[in-house]
Amino acid sequence: MTSTVNAGAWLLVILFAVACVGTVAEPEDGPAGTTPGLPAIVARAAPGLEDLAASTAADPAVWGPMPGLPPATELLAFDTVVVWYTSDLAELDSLGLGRAEPWVAGVAAPADRIIALRIDGPQRNLPGLRAVYRHEAAHVMLHAATGGNVPRWFQEGYAQAASGTWNWNDGWRLQFLLVRRGQSMLAGLDTGFRVGFDPPTAYLLSYTAVATLYELAGDPGFASLFAELRSGVSFEQALRSVYGLTGRDFEQRWRRQVLDRYGWLYLFSRTGLIWLAVATLVLAVGISRVRRDRARLEQMVADELEAESDAYAEFDGPGLGA
Repeated sequence: MTSTVNAGAWLLVILFAVACVGTVAEPEDGPAGTTPGLPAIVARAAPGLEDLAASTAADPAVWGPMPGLPPATELLAFDTVVVWYTSDLAELDSLGLGRAEPWVAGVAAPADRIIALRIDGPQRNLPGLRAVYRHEAAHVMLHAATGGNVPRWFQEGYAQAASGTWNWNDGWRLQFLLVRRGQSMLAGLDTGFRVGFDPPTAYLLSYTAVATLYELAGDPGFASLFAELRSGVSFEQALRSVYGLTGRDFEQRWRRQVLDRYGWLYLFSRTGLIWLAVATLVLAVGISRVRRDRARLEQMVADELEAESDAYAEFDGPGLGA
C-alpha cells in the first residue's frame, strides 16, 4: 500500500514537472505579464533585437493612463499582447498586419492584440521608440474599449494624442488646408489616410479633431463615448447622446477652433515668416533712411558749391573792373 502511494506521488511530481516545462516560452519570446500594473505582454524579437525588446516591451510609460480609458490591466485583463521587434515590417505580413508604407515605424492588429515595431537606426532612440510603441498600444486599448466601432480619423487622432507625437511646428499646414477647402473634411479622412491627403496632414487633422472633442468634456466624456460605441451605436448617435452635437455641428466647431487657434498670427510665428516680415520692415526703413540722408548730403554739397560760386563771383567782379 505504501509503495503504491509513493509511486502515485512520484507520478504526480513527474507530471507537474512536465507541465512546467511545457509552459516555458520559446527562445524568441520575452516575459509575459511579469510587471505589476501592466497587461500580459509577450515580446518577440528578430535576431539582434532581443535586448531592446527585453528592456522596452514592458515599459510602464507605454501602457500608462490614456484619455477616457480604464487601466490596461483592467481593459486587457483576459488578453495577451504580442509585441514584435523587427527591422522589416514586410516580414510580418502573415500576421494580418497589412503591408506598411516605407515611412511607417509601427503597425497594429488591434483585434488580435498584435503590435509590430520597425527598429532601424533612428528608432533605436528610446524616446522615439516609446512614442511609436505607445501610439500602437493606444490602438489596441481603444479597440478593446469600443469593440473597434470607431472611425479611422478618431483612431489615428486618439493614438496621436495619447502618444504625444503631435508636432506644433506643423500647425501651418492646417491654416492653408482649412482656408482652401470649404467642404466637409472629417467625412473624407477615413479614406484620406490612403488617398486625398498626405499622411502628415491626415494625422494633423485627426489629432486636432480628437483634441477638440476631448476639450468638450474631458475624460468622462470620452469614457461615455466609448461605452456608447461599444454598445454598437454609430459614431453619429454616440456624439448626439454624449455631447448633444450632430456630426455637422461638431465639424463646424472643430473648424472654428482650429482656425482661431492656428490662425495667421500662429502661421507667421511658427514658420518664421513673422521674423522675415520684421527683417523686411527694418531693411525698408534702413534703405529709406539711407536714401534720405544721401539726398540731404547731396543737397548740402550743392548748397556749399553754390555758396562758394557766389563768393568767387563777388570777389572777382569789382576788382578786375578797376
